[in-house]
Amino acid sequence: IVLDGVDIDLKAGEILGVAGLVGSGRTELARAIFGADRIAAGTITLDGKPIAPASPADAIALGIGLLPEDRKHQAIFAALGILPNFSIASLGSFSNGFGFMAERREHDALSGFRKMLSIRMASAEQAIEGLSGGNQQKVILARWLARDPKVLIVDEPTRGVDVGAKTEVHQILVQLAARGIAVMMISSELPEVLAVSDRIVTMRRGRITGQMPGVEANEERLMELMALDRKETL
Repeated sequence: IVLDGVDIDLKAGEILGVAGLVGSGRTELARAIFGADRIAAGTITLDGKPIAPASPADAIALGIGLLPEDRKHQAIFAALGILPNFSIASLGSFSNGFGFMAERREHDALSGFRKMLSIRMASAEQAIEGLSGGNQQKVILARWLARDPKVLIVDEPTRGVDVGAKTEVHQILVQLAARGIAVMMISSELPEVLAVSDRIVTMRRGRITGQMPGVEANEERLMELMALDRKETL
């Protein structure tokens, strides 16, 4: 899917829902912002300044985090424990001046997020693959919160988690927005998009086809916009 003429804005403290069918370009949009895919033309701005992340490492340094759609293959290190899965994006913050890990600081940080996000786990050394899908997702959320991001992109944040965990993840996203983080939530589940989004954009074939406030949206209207080839703004 090639992104074409995508023009959106994401504000601090809001949840922007991105809705579209498979092949609409939703995930490609997330990867472009995160520096995982190069863009041939166009501009990305952050805090009013143009940025050009050439890699995820660049995006992370700029304050952008991504929970990818495929948690099992793109987010977790299944054979490792919860602690390294949590701290992998913040090794500089958890190491001392000699390049060794400051284990007490690392454990204390995880403990704080464990309480904040209600992560149910036996210990920090437990293999992350032994957690439920919802708790795995919370560990990945904690990974990015440890970096205090400006922008957090979540792609299918509740895929493969049970109903109770879905509600918890939604509450966490709302809390993050309340802290001033700009949250972009990509989902194929329209009830999920409607439940937490302050504003919603729809996509089809790499284009933005519509935009509306979350309070004015419903499933029928979103489905209509997701089928358009032109952009319609309400």
